[in-house]
Amino acid sequence: MASSTNTPDGPHSAHETPHLEEDRGHGLDLRPVLQLAWRTLPYLRPALRELRPVLPVLVLLIVLAAPTTMLATDLFLTRMLTGEPLTPFQAGLLGLDPAEWVEVDALSVAQRGALRQRLVSAVVVLAILMAPVLAWLLFVFVKIQQRINQILRVEMVERVEAMSLRFHSDHRVGDSVYRTYQDSAMVANLMSMLVRPIGPLFNIATGLVIGLLFDWRLPLLLLVLYAGSYLLARRFTPELRHGFREARERNSELISRIQETLAGMRVIKAFGAEPREQQRFEEASRAAFAGAFDARTRLALYGILSFGLSALPGILAAAYLAVLAREGTQLLAGVALAFVGFATWNLGAYGDATRRVGSWSGAARRLVQMWGRAQDMAVGMERAFSQVDLDPEVQDAPDAVPLPPFRDAVVMRGVSFRYQPDRPVLRDVDLVAHAGTITALVGPTGSGKSTLVSLLLRLFDPDDGAIEIDGLDLRSVRLESLRANVSIALQENLLFGTTIRDNIRYALDDVGDERVHAAARIACADGFIRDQPEGYDTLLGERGARLSTGQRQRISIARAVIKDTPILILDEPTASLDAETELRVMENLARWGEGRAIFLVTHRLSTIRRADQIVYLSEGRVVESGSPEELMRREGGAYRRFVELERAARPAVAEGEGT
Repeated sequence: MASSTNTPDGPHSAHETPHLEEDRGHGLDLRPVLQLAWRTLPYLRPALRELRPVLPVLVLLIVLAAPTTMLATDLFLTRMLTGEPLTPFQAGLLGLDPAEWVEVDALSVAQRGALRQRLVSAVVVLAILMAPVLAWLLFVFVKIQQRINQILRVEMVERVEAMSLRFHSDHRVGDSVYRTYQDSAMVANLMSMLVRPIGPLFNIATGLVIGLLFDWRLPLLLLVLYAGSYLLARRFTPELRHGFREARERNSELISRIQETLAGMRVIKAFGAEPREQQRFEEASRAAFAGAFDARTRLALYGILSFGLSALPGILAAAYLAVLAREGTQLLAGVALAFVGFATWNLGAYGDATRRVGSWSGAARRLVQMWGRAQDMAVGMERAFSQVDLDPEVQDAPDAVPLPPFRDAVVMRGVSFRYQPDRPVLRDVDLVAHAGTITALVGPTGSGKSTLVSLLLRLFDPDDGAIEIDGLDLRSVRLESLRANVSIALQENLLFGTTIRDNIRYALDDVGDERVHAAARIACADGFIRDQPEGYDTLLGERGARLSTGQRQRISIARAVIKDTPILILDEPTASLDAETELRVMENLARWGEGRAIFLVTHRLSTIRRADQIVYLSEGRVVESGSPEELMRREGGAYRRFVELERAARPAVAEGEGT
């Protein structure tokens, strides 16, 4: 017999975000972000094949960017504007005669015009060549981003579907929707978060090196700039995480409110509660707006401060460079930079140096701002991964086996179950249901009838005891195999906005029309279906709203019958049917159910009296069981008292019932 761990799903805290106060302790700790990036690696693997040709191209573009821009700056400023001769390297690169362009005192006006035309042509050619490369890089990155998001969303929904009903009874649908749709989208931005800092980081690294080549004091100014940016990010990180988490939680609550309002629209209208629900929605909407506004205000303030922090050192550095350029002193590494025309402080050197100071300041500012936006991404990814990390209560044991063909009986031994530790629902339930019999589960509301049949489907696992089919504990059976052998018609009669045919053969797309029609005839649904405008091809509205409650109930029964399983569960199967239709449906099910074990959860005496055995439950315990005739002969018995109360409440239908 396989063992089962009966801890709550996931546990519940896995789907709950940490307390907001915890965000205040992160500071500028890179570990949470790195951990999230590491968690995302499995989602990156399917895209690695497409990423491999991208990385060399990206690295090549970054490596060539610095010398190319330095060369272009010198050609435009020093050579074209001031007329200084070209260097041999520049002349060779542009295909110009050194005797006319290098070995002269100055470039003529005509030569400068020709140089300008050649440079413009070179820029146009370079742009034409680079456009498809950049477009290809963008296409690949977008494709990879969406693929990663798709993989994560599928896993998130799959994990929620695997959770037991104990989990779903404690969590709002809107929260799972928001996590799956909004929070998961943050993982698609991971590629940007990992790739975009490469440019600024490369700028900073090369800035320190190139700044040293110009003048050894420049790197000191840059280090002051970067230190200030670090302190700013450290100060704001906890506040940003706190704000983004609160904004996402409030938006999640708003989605839950919308979902609940739309799902309950019929009840809302029936009770004239539209104004009250509108007020609740507006309150949730205002709270979501306030959360988002607060988070974006913090991010905006952070951005303004980072801009100011990076601008001041840049201004000071530019002023210092102007002094050096005026003096025309030798560059610290003039020999090394001579190939691009920088040996002393000239206009080209000054222009390139000041541009680089601005670029370095911008790089620091972009990094700081990226870090701020990354906090929102990190919070969203944490919420998404908390859903992925849910641990289903009900899952296959390592040695689970397929369920063999049903032959004998379904047995429950000492079954106990509770939704919460202090709320027992079932206590020491014993039950035997043989093949070819109908077992009616009867009892007052809240006695545990629906929970009992949910345990049979392993929508939950019992806290104590065992449920066996032909002596095999359900916890040792593969879930897929078990549920393929058990079908259920639920009391809610949930239908989908597709055709009647597709609703009946739900999850059995390969079933032909003959079986669909046969199942409908057993459920006494074939007649009213053929009366629909397009018969079995009639499209139903949302939740089957175009049909009456009784019609929806019969389609639900047909959906259960078409699975042709050896075990059938009917939860209040005839509650909305008239007496004549109920009689025909139950007679059809009795004939169809020969050799099968059928469980009925019902309060209707006309349905109960067709059962082979009755199991009467009260406060989660089996009070008595037996055939209808046997239980009616018990003086003062619970079932007999139940029947007498029903007859007294409904004297018009009392005759012939309950015997």
